[in-house]
Order: sequence, then C-alpha cells, then structure tokens
Amino acid sequence: MTRMKLAAAVLSIAGWLGLAQAQHIIVLKNGRQITVQSYRSEGTMIKFTGLGGEIAISKDQVESIRPAGEADRSAPPSLVLDRLTTPPVKEPAGAETKPSPVKPAPAKAEGQIAKQRAEEEKAYIQKVKELTEQLRQARDQYSLSTRGNKGTEGFYMNTEESVKGHQEDMLSRLRDAQNRAQGLETGSAAKAPPLALDPPPAYTEKQRELSDLRSRMNQLENDRQMLIDEMKAKNFDSVSLIPE
Repeated sequence: MTRMKLAAAVLSIAGWLGLAQAQHIIVLKNGRQITVQSYRSEGTMIKFTGLGGEIAISKDQVESIRPAGEADRSAPPSLVLDRLTTPPVKEPAGAETKPSPVKPAPAKAEGQIAKQRAEEEKAYIQKVKELTEQLRQARDQYSLSTRGNKGTEGFYMNTEESVKGHQEDMLSRLRDAQNRAQGLETGSAAKAPPLALDPPPAYTEKQRELSDLRSRMNQLENDRQMLIDEMKAKNFDSVSLIPE
C-alpha cells in the first residue's frame, strides 16, 4: 500500500532520531513503529503531524498505540515524526474577543460647566436689556409724534398738535391696511403698485414715519420675547425681564 511504503521508506532514513521528546509510539501490524508527540483519532483514521504536513494511517494497519516509555527495544527502529511542541490552544470559533477598555475622556469639572452657563445667562440678560431700551426709545418717539408727550403719562387731546398727531396716526394705520390688502409694502418700503391695480392713497411724510415706527416696535417686541422664551427653555432667570 502507498502509505505503508512511504512509512517504511522514511523508517529506513530516520532510525537514528531519538525518542526523548516523543510521547506515543504507533505500532503497525507489520512490526514497524512510528514515534509521534501527539495524534488524534478521526473516523477510521489515525492522524498525526510529520514530514512537513499531516499523515493519516488507517486503523486497520495499526496494531497498538502506547506511551513512548513502553517501547519495545527489540522492535525495528522507530521514526520520530513530530518534534514540535504542542500547538497553542486556539480560542473557540464562537468566543467573543473583548476589546481593551477605552478610558473615557475626562468630563468637564462641574465648576467649569457652571461658569459657562452663568456666562451664557449673562449674555442673554444683556441682550434683552438692550432690546428693552431700544423699544422704550421707539415708544417714546411714537408717543411724542402722535400725542405730544412721552412715556405712560395721561393723554388728552387738548392741543392742536395732539389732535393733528392723532389724526395722522389713524390715517397711517389706514394706509397700512390698504397696502396690505393689495399685498404691498407699508411705510418707507411702499412703492407704486402695478398699473393694473387700484393704488391706495399715498402716505404723507408723517404717516410714513409713524408706519415705520410701528413696524420697528413690533419687531423689537418679537425679538425680545423670543430671547425670553429661550431663557425659560434653558431654565435661566427671566422673571425680571418679562415685559410689563
């Protein structure tokens, strides 16, 4: 048989090899012995490592397998096929390889976070105060233009100037409504409409000024309220900034 011839040929050239490192002796039925460090049984075959690869011998050809120390010295010389040390144990195929723990990035100190939050709150408060002052100035200017006084003082149309200012204010509001009804801009942004439209009456200089002041006050109020709402969402102190 081919495998038996190969084993016999190898025996004839390697009989001088020692047994010191061997662990098992496979005794064949023809009297030959093969010394190996390890082997395994797989189906009808005995397999072991040697000659640069794996050799398999049918169990039908094997007489016995015994420890190397019990070898029969009168038997034909043994062939030491495996001088390799036992291979390292491999991890099971399904074993999970645990990654090295990753050291988390150091979190910011609580004091630093609190400092940043305080600075952000301070910036909000400053911006709201600026918008509040701009709104106050716009209101004073509007009051002066429509009734002749400022602030929250009582209003009495007891002068020719206050009566005229009130009339101009009412006409300015009417012009705004007429322009918006036709999808036109108001105040200083108002332009002559296309010829196909029935144009509303034009603003006087005073009416245009009042329209612009109302637009500015509305914008300032919206901007300020938006900042206050953001402060509430971030749990900043906004009580003192709520519009009166």
